[in-house]
Amino acid sequence: MLRKTLFGLVAALSAATFMMPANAADLKLTATAIGRPPIFSNTFVDVGEAKGYWKKAGLDVNFRWFQRGTDTAKAVVTGDAQVGFTASAPAMNLIASGAKIKIIAGMPNQDWLVASDDSSVKGCKDLKGKTVAADGINNARYLFLQAVVNNCGLKLSDLKLINLANAPLVKAGIAGQVHNGVWHIDELAQVEFVTKKNWTLIKFPPSIKAGLHYAVMIASDKAIKDDREAVVRYLEGWIETQKFMGSKNPADQKEFAEIAAKASQKDVQVAANAIKSYQSINYWVNNDGLGKKQLMAQVGELVKVGIMKAANKPNYDKLVDTSLYAEAMKRVEKMGGMKK
Repeated sequence: MLRKTLFGLVAALSAATFMMPANAADLKLTATAIGRPPIFSNTFVDVGEAKGYWKKAGLDVNFRWFQRGTDTAKAVVTGDAQVGFTASAPAMNLIASGAKIKIIAGMPNQDWLVASDDSSVKGCKDLKGKTVAADGINNARYLFLQAVVNNCGLKLSDLKLINLANAPLVKAGIAGQVHNGVWHIDELAQVEFVTKKNWTLIKFPPSIKAGLHYAVMIASDKAIKDDREAVVRYLEGWIETQKFMGSKNPADQKEFAEIAAKASQKDVQVAANAIKSYQSINYWVNNDGLGKKQLMAQVGELVKVGIMKAANKPNYDKLVDTSLYAEAMKRVEKMGGMKK
């Protein structure tokens, strides 16, 4: 009788242990980001680690860094990482070509600036025949520049494009080796801060940015199925970083500027000014960032410029899985970390 009782107790305890949520230290996840040093949007990694957001969510994240968004996305496709941060266009192209991934969160608002320190360049048409730094073919800067010059009657073939972006672009701008380029807000600000030289911003219709989606977080279908809990916890940390980075609280802004400046190797004042500029365009949104209208407008643009075949054009449901973000948001709100 005693033996049966003990056996039953052991079985009950074993079942209870099996049914309990995984211990915080037991859940691990590999993610990709753009850097090192990170582009400003990817300083969320340093913010999340400094603030302990993923640790709070019960997740141990291993970040793998690449210099191009296309490479961060490919690592998710190949299974080298479960989730990754990339520009929207490469993710959409991969899905259109059959890649088993989904977009699970996004940053909808573009921050791109097309600028020149060439005195002969006053507007878009003046870029004809000029050498312009715009990343590689079909990358985010390349596609944005294409939309801008198409608007003023030019084609990318009218320009001399060089593949230069992120930290190398900033260094080249400071050294006077680049005179025309597509920049992130903080990149151009750093160049102007160091050189004490103002660049001319090329004007373009606001509709160009409104019709393009900036960046996304993607996850493999396998990770969504097999590692769903880890992916949701990752998004819990992501939500907390976006809230902190978008905070207008002076103390938060100061702390963020210090973290971002150290991570991105920029002056603290440049980082502080960039944060205010980014917040003015609602760079860090307190939602999943996956508005259907804007995402599908980006898909339409890719078809229009011939990057994506019309026959392969994915619908919204094929592009996204919003359920993971929704679950993560519920958890964050329950913990009192955020209100919609």
